[in-house]
Amino acid sequence: MSEHLDIKGYALELLELSKKFLAEDRTLDPTAFIVTKSGEPVLRPMNLEDEEHKADSTEKIIREAKEHEALAIITIFIARSKEFADEDFDEQSYFWGKLEQEGAPRNILLTLSGPAITNWAVTVPFQEKNNKIVFSQQHEIAEGVVLSLLPGWASENIRPS
Repeated sequence: MSEHLDIKGYALELLELSKKFLAEDRTLDPTAFIVTKSGEPVLRPMNLEDEEHKADSTEKIIREAKEHEALAIITIFIARSKEFADEDFDEQSYFWGKLEQEGAPRNILLTLSGPAITNWAVTVPFQEKNNKIVFSQQHEIAEGVVLSLLPGWASENIRPS
């Protein structure tokens, strides 16, 4: 793997595989892919059970990525989402699991971040209908989306390749 790797393309390939796994298994394990300079991606499970487990899990992933002088971290997991454009988001009243409690739609969320790339994300909404997973159109979230998932990992503002 070189500095000229198409990291964004690789991430999209992983997203397609994740959609396949979710459709077949009806579940998807939260996973981080550490994209190393050496060419060997390092796969790590993510524990997103609650805020404490998430913080511990992502801290370990970030530490390992830094040790490998990684080019990027790609994360893929199921998340809930809500469009806040039509309302004021009150950060003080938000709590872990609130969107699930409110019945917000489920998505596969892919994030891409690294020390020399702009944060990037893609969501793929889905529903279960008649015991099958039905995907909606994926949405790219570009222009340096804020990713609080991996604090202290990426800070520079360069576009993904």
